[in-house]
Amino acid sequence: MYSVLIADDETIIRKGLKSFVEKYEDFSVTALAEDGQEALSLSEELHPDVCFVDINMPFMNGLDFIERLSKISPDSVCVVITGYDDFGYVQKALRMHVRDYLLKPVSEEDFNRVMTQLKDMLDARAKKTEIRSRQSNNDDKLRKIDNEDSAYSDNIFQARNYIKAHFSDPELSLGETADHIHVSAPYLSKKFKEETGDSFGEYLQRLRLSKATSLLSESDMPIYEIAGQCGYSSQHYFSTAFKKELNVSPADYRKNMLKKDTV
Repeated sequence: MYSVLIADDETIIRKGLKSFVEKYEDFSVTALAEDGQEALSLSEELHPDVCFVDINMPFMNGLDFIERLSKISPDSVCVVITGYDDFGYVQKALRMHVRDYLLKPVSEEDFNRVMTQLKDMLDARAKKTEIRSRQSNNDDKLRKIDNEDSAYSDNIFQARNYIKAHFSDPELSLGETADHIHVSAPYLSKKFKEETGDSFGEYLQRLRLSKATSLLSESDMPIYEIAGQCGYSSQHYFSTAFKKELNVSPADYRKNMLKKDTV
């Protein structure tokens, strides 16, 4: 649910916009303000996702509000409401990265157009935030394991180094790693889980996906090549594992990471 603040000194405009917003189940009006100062105080408290702001308001005009809002709630998206005589102000507002504008009297058709664009943008931003959160969780677990060398036995230290050196090999296995450090596979499996908190397979998967996310966001390498470099025997297997962990396909991850938010 996306929160909406409406700031306009005309009661009829506030009520009209509120009735328009209430037709959208993904949006909720959380605050109404009669002037820019009240809108700023409410924004500081509520950090709304969307602000519909009249340019001409008492105490603090819409442009001053937008400028101050960018400092206290930088993720809030603004749409200005204006009359024809204010178009010079609209141009200035658009240079301040305002999302869009609506001319008074606001038609429902224009309002619906703006709301559709807002929802698409906010959904994309929410998806990107979710992806980054999942990736950060994966990377944090890797760092925690990799930063605690002194806490691990020599066998686990060697096993981790071997995995990091050979994770790009699709055939890398628990048995191969155990043979390399001269212990049994069941023993290594038990000790790895006890000391790192991850199973051998979980750690290997985290390592591969961490490398894959870096290549997807920092290179234009084809996805099938990234799959091969990260130890996956096929692009299909890679895509399945990637989506299971990050809840997005490799192609969509790349698209989301490269696309800048437009606000």
